[in-house]
Amino acid sequence: MDVDKIKEYAKFLRLKALGVSTIAVIGALSVKETIELSHFVILFFIVAIYNMLGFVLNDYIDLEIDKKSKELSERPLVKRTISKKTALSIIILFYILIIFTGIVFFHSILPLLFLSISLALGTIYDCYGKKFLGSDITLSASVAFLCLFGAATASTEIRLLTIIIASIYFMHVLFFNIIEGGFKDADNDRRCGAKTTASYLGVKNQPELYIPIKFKILAITLETITAIFVFIPFIIFPEVYQFDFWYIQVTILLILTISLFTSTVKMLKLKNFERKKVTMLITKQEVKRYMIIPIVLMSFSDMIWLIFILLLPSIWYLIFVVIFRDKPFKSKLL
Repeated sequence: MDVDKIKEYAKFLRLKALGVSTIAVIGALSVKETIELSHFVILFFIVAIYNMLGFVLNDYIDLEIDKKSKELSERPLVKRTISKKTALSIIILFYILIIFTGIVFFHSILPLLFLSISLALGTIYDCYGKKFLGSDITLSASVAFLCLFGAATASTEIRLLTIIIASIYFMHVLFFNIIEGGFKDADNDRRCGAKTTASYLGVKNQPELYIPIKFKILAITLETITAIFVFIPFIIFPEVYQFDFWYIQVTILLILTISLFTSTVKMLKLKNFERKKVTMLITKQEVKRYMIIPIVLMSFSDMIWLIFILLLPSIWYLIFVVIFRDKPFKSKLL
C-alpha cells in the first residue's frame, strides 16, 4: 500500500481526531482515584475503535447525500479512493473488535450492558439520525453510556459524581449536534430534507444567514444547563474541595464557562455565514469543552492521569502531523 493510500485511510478513519477518545477513561477515574496503564490502554482502544466506527458508518450511510455537497468532495468514499465494499468490511470489523475486546477484558454484565446500549444508540443515530426530529438525544445518550461503561469497568458502584460527569458529556454532545452542527450544516441539511432541530426551528445560512430567536434561546438554555452540571460537584461534595487548590479549579472553570457563553453569543450574532470562520469558532469551543471535565475531576482523581488526558489530543494530533508531514493546524481533523 502506497503512502497516498495510507493517507486516504487515515483521513477516512479520522486518525488525527482520536486523541479525544478518553470518555470511558474519565468514567473510570470518576469512581476510582487512579487506574492501571493497561486499563487505560484497553478503554482508550475501545473508544477509539468506537469513534472510528461512528465516522465510517456515518460516511457509508450518508454517501449519496455527501456526493451532492462540493465541500465534502474530498472525502475518500465520495471520490472513490476507498470503495463502499471496503467501508462495509471495516464497519463489520470494528463492531467485532469492540464486542470482542469488551467480552475478553470485562466479564461483568454491567459494563457490557452499558457498552451494548451505547453501541446500539450510536448505530441508530448514524443510520437514522437525520430522519426523525430529536435524534440528537440518541447520540448524546450513547456518549453518556460510554462514560458509564468506563465507570462500570472500574467499580461495581456507579457514584453520583459519575452520573454528573455523564450528564455533562450528554449536554456537550447535545449542544454540539443541535447548535454548532445544526448551525454549520443548516443549508445542506435543509436541502437534503434532514429533520434536524436547527432546520425545524428555521435556521438558514444560505443565501442569507437567518437565526430565529427560538434557536438562540435554545442555545443559551443548553449552555446554562451545562454550566449548572459543571458546578454541581462543588456544591454536593464540599468536603472534597476543602483545600487550597479548589479556588483555582473554580476560577479556571468560570473562565472556560464564560468564554463558551461569549463564543456562543458571538456565533448567534453573526451577520454573514463564513464556513471557515464558523468552523474555527466551533473548534475552539470544543477544545474548551474537552478541558472542563478533567478539571472538574482534579479533586477526585489522579492529577497525573488528568493532566495527561488534557494534553493527549494535542500530542496525538502533532504525532500524526509529523507522520504524514502535514502543516500543523492546516489540515482538517474531520
